[in-house]
Amino acid sequence: MDKLSVVRNVTSPEGDHDRARYFLHTGYPFVEAFPRPSLGAVMSNQSPISDLPNYVSIGAGQGFGPAFLGLENGPFAIENPKELRALLQTLESRRKRIQLTRNLSEHFSQNHQAAADPEARLAVLSKIERLIETDFSKALDIESDKEKKRYGDDPFGQRALLARRLLESGVPFVEVAQGGWDTHTQNASTTSRLCKQLDQLFAALMEDLSSGGLLDETVVVWIGEFGRTPQINSTAGRDHFPTVVPIVIGGAGFAKGEIVGSTNKDGTAIEGDSYSVPDLFATLFSRIGIKPGHEFETQFGSMTTATDSGKVISELI
Repeated sequence: MDKLSVVRNVTSPEGDHDRARYFLHTGYPFVEAFPRPSLGAVMSNQSPISDLPNYVSIGAGQGFGPAFLGLENGPFAIENPKELRALLQTLESRRKRIQLTRNLSEHFSQNHQAAADPEARLAVLSKIERLIETDFSKALDIESDKEKKRYGDDPFGQRALLARRLLESGVPFVEVAQGGWDTHTQNASTTSRLCKQLDQLFAALMEDLSSGGLLDETVVVWIGEFGRTPQINSTAGRDHFPTVVPIVIGGAGFAKGEIVGSTNKDGTAIEGDSYSVPDLFATLFSRIGIKPGHEFETQFGSMTTATDSGKVISELI
């Protein structure tokens, strides 16, 4: 924790799981007619083109998409790294077949002008070819990592280990997900179990990033979609509490060992200044070289900013 800071005065209006997850991934409230890109998609868009995926999401299903930034900035979703590595190794052994598929695809496109998106089909084949030439498959081999036990013998720990290996291989943005925090019943026992997993892997991850020098250039953020009520309910659980969204953040020049903001004595309200979710995004963007007011052009030709009028949380800088 000497390398991390805790923010206690970020608040959100979203108390529904889906809407809150969307808000904390994009920095914008959900509007069906105007989807927004996730933080990972923005990072991917602003990173140099690479043969590696620019945005990897581990254990989060399909993750949150790129919206108007295009499919090339969508998440490379990983659920089972062992299966994915086996697939890539199979493709590596069958490269001649990939080349044959490419040749047949080009021939088909030349003779069938109405074929659906032949350029996109060829682009996918090219991306697969380039990916199997990188160290991406090697990074997926967490089974042989000598530090495996330090991260914990459970899926979340192994996801964090994979995240570190992907960062070391050159992937610029990695998201790791862990569910189960919706403790409407039996909060104490559930949270105790989850924290035992989290403490071990978080300590190992921070130690490895720091000792390897990556922490100086890597932003680390631990966050949920909202906080949980200070009061214990009738089933020994805690309910949704967007009034306070606790955040742990560090790396890449952020302040170390700081507590930003506070709540009142019983934790039911923020005391003093508060920050919004767009403020959090403005702060994150500022550390990765993206101006909060940076403008993107949508597929409709209109301009929109990276954040929803967010301002930097100055205490963290």
